[in-house]
Amino acid sequence: MNMLPRDRAEQILADHAAGKPVGAIARAYGHSPATIRAYVNGLRTPGEAAPRADDFAPFAAYCRQRLADDPHLRTPALLTELSSLGIGNARSTLYHALERHGIQAHPCPDCHPASMSGYAPLAAPRGPWPAPLPVPAAPVAGEALASFLGRLAAANRTTPEAVLGILPPWFRVKARWHNDRWLPSSLMPWADDAAARLAVISGSTAAAIKNALPAFGGTRGQPVRAVTACRLCTAARRISQPVPVHLPAHHQVCLTHGTWLAGPGTPQFSIRGCPDILAAERQARGLLRRCTIEQLIHARIQAAAQPGSTAQVSWKQRMHALISSNPRAVIESCPQELFTAAGYPETVTTTARMIPSGART
Repeated sequence: MNMLPRDRAEQILADHAAGKPVGAIARAYGHSPATIRAYVNGLRTPGEAAPRADDFAPFAAYCRQRLADDPHLRTPALLTELSSLGIGNARSTLYHALERHGIQAHPCPDCHPASMSGYAPLAAPRGPWPAPLPVPAAPVAGEALASFLGRLAAANRTTPEAVLGILPPWFRVKARWHNDRWLPSSLMPWADDAAARLAVISGSTAAAIKNALPAFGGTRGQPVRAVTACRLCTAARRISQPVPVHLPAHHQVCLTHGTWLAGPGTPQFSIRGCPDILAAERQARGLLRRCTIEQLIHARIQAAAQPGSTAQVSWKQRMHALISSNPRAVIESCPQELFTAAGYPETVTTTARMIPSGART
């Protein structure tokens, strides 16, 4: 549909106001009836170009969710995820789209990558290897590097700064970057050595360190959520403090202990009284046989936004079970997470219908 010159569009409106039929106007000016109707029905304004369709709009909710789940998610990584969903914009186009929709990229307030831009490449580590600390510690899967170093220091009655003092500069640079999953080129050549030295002082193995800690690339390329590890899982390992971890982005529940894993700052709560929520989590993870993590998350967001996707009777029963099986302080501090958990089975059922067989690419 072409834009008409202002004077011609105004004459068309005048002819229509005088009672001339749309078909006759179209023949007189050589335009299609659809173009004429767009102007006479107010869909087009003389002198203004037709609004372009926003191809990014269907993915805006996905971007908001992923940046809420992972505040360290960098724009190139987000673009990679969106590419797997079929949107192929350049990075600059993505920046403009995020700004247009009021979405803040990389929203972590503690990250200051610009201050590190002038960092010189690290030299090869020198000096003797450190001795093992008296009390060993093992990392939790997906644990943040600062958390593990802090736990290791506390177990040995010292400070994280003291632990950093016996480790190579690699760790001090990583601590300043704050973003565990970003491994710049200046650090990459020495990651294996750093993992080996941390393994020595912690009484672990280099393979365990690299597999567990995202700082060494253990979750590279995988969409993750920044959450607190299941408190019952960590308690079983005699860890009393909260442990920040990066979990696969589609995981909502600890299936071992029936714990709903909310985002940072939101209390975890038990869903053991709602076996259908646990069953829904197993069903959601099983959908990965048909789709990618990105496709699963996108479909789940769309499913949750659909009106009437939650059966009221079942939802109320689950809400009652959740309220009666969790402390009052927890219930009152995270009502939105309770609503989400109570409607999770219907959300997953709708998600499964939205993902066709063979959706994975």
